[in-house]
Amino acid sequence: MTDLDFERKKLEDTIAIIRQQLGIEQSELDKLFRDYIGSREELWRFADLKKVHIENLKTSLDNPYFARIDFTADEDGKSSSIYIGKNGLSTDDGIIITDWRAPISSLYYDSDLGRCSYIAPMGEITGNLSLKRQYDILNGELIAYFDVDLVSNDQLLQRYLNENNDSRLKSIVATIQKEQNAVIRQNMYTNLIVQGVAGSGKTTVALHRIAYLVYNHMQSIRQSQFMVIGPNKVFLKYIRSVLPELDVAAVRQCTYEEFAKDYIGEDIEIIPSDKKVAANIAGNNKSNIDKFKCSIRYKEMLDRFLEVYFYGLTSEPLKIGGCEIIPQEVIKSVFDSTDSSYVRSLKSRIESTISILSRMIEDDQDKYSSIYSKYVYDRFKDAPEEEKEKIRDESTKGRNEINRNCRTVLRKYFSKAKLDPTKLYRLFISTIAEYNDGYKDISRLKKETLQNIKQGKYDFEDLAALIYIKSVISPDREYNEIKHVVVDEAQDFGEFNFYSLRRGLPSSSFSIFGDLAQSIYDYRGVDNWEQVNDVMFGGKGSIVNFSKSYRTTAEIMGVADSIAEYMNLGSSELVVRHGEDVSFTPVEDENIPEHIASKILEYKEKGYRTIAVISKTDLLSNYINDDLRDLGIVIPNVGRDDDVSDPKFSVCTISNQLAKGLEFDAVIINNAGEKIYNSDSSLDQKMLYVATTRALHELDIPYSGELTRSLSSYAITNEDKVMKKD
Repeated sequence: MTDLDFERKKLEDTIAIIRQQLGIEQSELDKLFRDYIGSREELWRFADLKKVHIENLKTSLDNPYFARIDFTADEDGKSSSIYIGKNGLSTDDGIIITDWRAPISSLYYDSDLGRCSYIAPMGEITGNLSLKRQYDILNGELIAYFDVDLVSNDQLLQRYLNENNDSRLKSIVATIQKEQNAVIRQNMYTNLIVQGVAGSGKTTVALHRIAYLVYNHMQSIRQSQFMVIGPNKVFLKYIRSVLPELDVAAVRQCTYEEFAKDYIGEDIEIIPSDKKVAANIAGNNKSNIDKFKCSIRYKEMLDRFLEVYFYGLTSEPLKIGGCEIIPQEVIKSVFDSTDSSYVRSLKSRIESTISILSRMIEDDQDKYSSIYSKYVYDRFKDAPEEEKEKIRDESTKGRNEINRNCRTVLRKYFSKAKLDPTKLYRLFISTIAEYNDGYKDISRLKKETLQNIKQGKYDFEDLAALIYIKSVISPDREYNEIKHVVVDEAQDFGEFNFYSLRRGLPSSSFSIFGDLAQSIYDYRGVDNWEQVNDVMFGGKGSIVNFSKSYRTTAEIMGVADSIAEYMNLGSSELVVRHGEDVSFTPVEDENIPEHIASKILEYKEKGYRTIAVISKTDLLSNYINDDLRDLGIVIPNVGRDDDVSDPKFSVCTISNQLAKGLEFDAVIINNAGEKIYNSDSSLDQKMLYVATTRALHELDIPYSGELTRSLSSYAITNEDKVMKKD
């Protein structure tokens, strides 16, 4: 029997086993509904797990595994052929398919043929890797297989990269590269920051890391204790298409804004950031207030306010009527003693203080009764007859309060404490000048922020402070349960945003993914990842660089690198995949819609499934969509709540802000002229970088007037190359 015959027979046998297991699982599901005698909640939980397993088995029928490794362990000298798939499969006869997340599967991604090892729960396993084979399986049929040494050099990767996009993020388990695998399989408690060029697989690696951690901690950590924070709702809906394939559909997903609203527990209105971006693009935002609000300096200003505010809570003695029961300095001393790593929030500190002071009164009732009795006697002996009855009634209530250890008056004493984050933030803003450390635009910050607060509105830049205040006064205990958080497109967060995440999620480790070249909110974002490492992890996090781009062709990445180098941000390390040259076309303003319309039709004829017209702003995206409609090209314009994995968005117009993190077969830039993408504006250039790097296979760049200067030299070189070809 030839190797090909053997592999075909192996595939047939495996599919037969999967079909058999499907029948068993379906029968067990039916029996579960029929015979289960536990609670209804437990029934649905078990049933949901069964349904997920059944769906995974059904998916496996088309493509049960993607690789095989032959490994001989030193320990027993036994040689095993291990077939690796998206989902593992075991029967009474043993392991049929090994899950890609299993420890031994790391040999496929990391090891060359020959001597190798992997880390298993029982320790390091050494041995010899004699075969690494990749399969191209389609609809349950073996198309081809390749024997390789390194995953990064295989034909399967090139075929995968050359495929047309179908509007959904893809699982990359068959083509994970060595540097990606190293991040995916990092210990859960290692805090990671990944700086990756566009197309380096940041998002797919982020989701596969979550899948890996869920798989390896399934016995101790629930899926709902993992969380993904994405830049916008469009992006989150986009990634949801791949989560079920990775068996992690129950992982929490939210934007930073959604996390903030849920964490602080108040129904606040958050002003959309796109208006702020538009103001910065137009050059109308001359202030650095947004950057300042997202800085650690702002947090330190808030700390000074909180210190004074906390002191004010214990600035008076405890009284019953006019009688001083406990001196102010005693209350302050007790309150200060509760400030420890064990008692973190204002709410719990107040409860602890009340409890300590109550016990203090209980332990020395005679002393405090004597103090109060003397006070009452002194009042009573000199009081007019008509007031003595009133004093008797008051003294009875006072003695009863002391007998109850003063808990009621203690609670009233601390009732002035504001435990609503928005109320405390408003007080901070109202008095902010008192805590200023020399920031010059404090008056404008106060005026604009109070105007919004009075309307119940908050900017994104206010959210870090609100989360921080909530974590100080009464943290959300539900979020203490979160064990690991992935933050994607993190380059647009400021230092205070990161600090507030660390504070609001105290039990969590973090994997942070971003690209500083794509910071389209750079008016508030960080300048480098060392800042984030210091703020979140005390400098002890691990910073990793992804410099290879897998998404685009060499021709498209050349354009992106030209922009990055213009901004002094360096260039990518290409995965060599060539395609069509990028076209630069000078077009009069009024003719740009016709040019784009013809390009859309051309790309459709070429068989591209996903095509995007990317504009600098939402407004320009709406305009070009209307112009295309007038020309008979009726396509949707993507809004902030849309789901781009829906096939109706396969051809669309979209703004730069919403295109972040997405990818399309072909992209047309809506006018890359200098007057649109100003070469002197880092924000404009970063937005153009985002737009150009969304394309998988083809990129068209029409422009009116002068082409933005970051692309001028590249366009001239490219034009010469095209002319030589002709």
